[in-house]
Amino acid sequence: MVGLRVWALNSAGALVSDRGATSGEDRLTQHNSNQSRHPRPGNGNQQTPVGAALLALDSQQRLRSVNSVAANLLDIDPRDCLGRSISQTTIDRNLLKFINSDGSPTEIINVNGQECWASLAWMDGEERTQVLALNPVMAQAPQGEDESLKKELASLLDNSYDGIIVANDEQVLKVNASFGRITGVAPSLLISKKINDLDATKHVCLAALREVIRLTCHHKKTITLQRKLNSGNEIFVTCNPVLDRHRQVDRVVINVRDITELKKLEDQIKKLAGLRRESDGKPPRHEALRDIVAESPSMERMLELVMRVSQVNSTVLLSGESGVGKDVVARLVHRLSPRNNEAFVSVNCGAVPENLLESEFFGYDKGAFTSASRNGKPGLFEQANGGTFFLDEVGELPLNLQVKLLKVIQDQSCRRLGAIRNVSLDIRFIAASNRDLRKMVAEGKFREDLFYRLYVVPITIDPLRERREDILPLAVMFLKEFNDKYGTARTLGHELMSILEAYSWPGNVRELQNVIERLVVTADSEILAARHLPNSIYQEAVEEGVYWWVGENLNLRQARDSLERQMIQKALAKTGNTRNASILLGVDHSTVVRKAQRLGLDLRAATQAGPSTD
Repeated sequence: MVGLRVWALNSAGALVSDRGATSGEDRLTQHNSNQSRHPRPGNGNQQTPVGAALLALDSQQRLRSVNSVAANLLDIDPRDCLGRSISQTTIDRNLLKFINSDGSPTEIINVNGQECWASLAWMDGEERTQVLALNPVMAQAPQGEDESLKKELASLLDNSYDGIIVANDEQVLKVNASFGRITGVAPSLLISKKINDLDATKHVCLAALREVIRLTCHHKKTITLQRKLNSGNEIFVTCNPVLDRHRQVDRVVINVRDITELKKLEDQIKKLAGLRRESDGKPPRHEALRDIVAESPSMERMLELVMRVSQVNSTVLLSGESGVGKDVVARLVHRLSPRNNEAFVSVNCGAVPENLLESEFFGYDKGAFTSASRNGKPGLFEQANGGTFFLDEVGELPLNLQVKLLKVIQDQSCRRLGAIRNVSLDIRFIAASNRDLRKMVAEGKFREDLFYRLYVVPITIDPLRERREDILPLAVMFLKEFNDKYGTARTLGHELMSILEAYSWPGNVRELQNVIERLVVTADSEILAARHLPNSIYQEAVEEGVYWWVGENLNLRQARDSLERQMIQKALAKTGNTRNASILLGVDHSTVVRKAQRLGLDLRAATQAGPSTD
């Protein structure tokens, strides 16, 4: 078999290749006719060869080659079996079932009474070849090699800078020296001790060990706790489960890391960053801006304008799509202004019934109307006196009230309903709208004089899709907020971050905030993944090619076919023909046609969305 790759199972049971192997026992080769029969297992003093049992099958499942380990394991003679179907070569039902199965490409099966890792892989060449590898689960290493391995493992544990503990659900098995250095607890006090016998009242770290082992054994997943020792140092205690083949916790490996130095280093970096900003001639950031995300150039320019405008009393008109944060910017203007200790009154003009708007805005005196309170009521204008009045969605105001609002802004005074005297005001007005007020003026739906009275300092807030640099910082900020609120410790996965950054966010910042909260409260794992997203966002990411969905419960071959199908469909739709699609995908034209046919793709339908056809 010229050019046939050598295959073996790694420690995780995965099939890997090794072109550099030269041993006849390890290399998968056809047996020559002059080759002697392989010894049968159990014959006298003959010993079964150590290594993976390797067989090669053609597309008809005929045996093309076999190595000596496979011959011994299956009790077959290669000279009698080459060219014959595997079903005629062995009667082991577990092996035949695994070969014909569409399930996992790697699993544990029982072959002739011995448990083995079984793995299948296809090799492309002039003829497609299927490689079958069987590796004993409990393969024994020579005694000398076993002792050497134990010494090497012990040396690695003892020389680790982090504290490491190996235990099962009942007893501590191994503790390295670094654990004692970090915690102040001698390792000898823990080795061979029962977990429940650890004195959690004297040492914080021992209480953390008991808790993290209990949680890990219960949930069967990695758990991390943060604790502060009596010495004042802070530690991370991370417990990783080691599962057996029945998916039960066999061992736990605990890593104890001192993060005190890391925190000191973080503080130093923050100080250096502050010094650098001062050395660059930039003023330190105002306290009110610390919770404002402005990584994009447009947001930075907007914040610079806000800081200048906040120092004067000019009327500000904020415009932008719904959910971009116009109310946040309005409050920021107020907090940065000299009026920050006075009232900030906000009203959504579209949320108050029209028949109540005037009484809410202006207030009323006693007896002004039938249901009026005996003592009267001050309006929102009076409540905002000395401070800031924010008119959100000002485009929803009816025309008759627009006239009265214009007079209040011009005269800085108002009169309650039923009153005979005006009340003097000192108010800074900020208005906001997600509608095009200029267009409304042209259509006669908004007064032109009021528009220009509001349009003194216009500030436009770009939608989130036009300032993608802000998406991930906002997501991280919201994640921290909801982790604190719900007592969780979620983190963003890499695939999820890519999707968040590429999504169009029609609901802008408000939608992003809601999505992060939903992920925090509904996800079934600490790391938030693409599968936790709402279907609408998830599906858009798949359609745009940001995320390639290969489905769940698929074996490797099915996942690869799903991914290839999506990539070919996208390339054909984008280019309109198979030749340009092959260039885009970096493969031969014939490969695209052959794979499309094998995957059942209709080439004509797939290229209809493209600019041209073949």
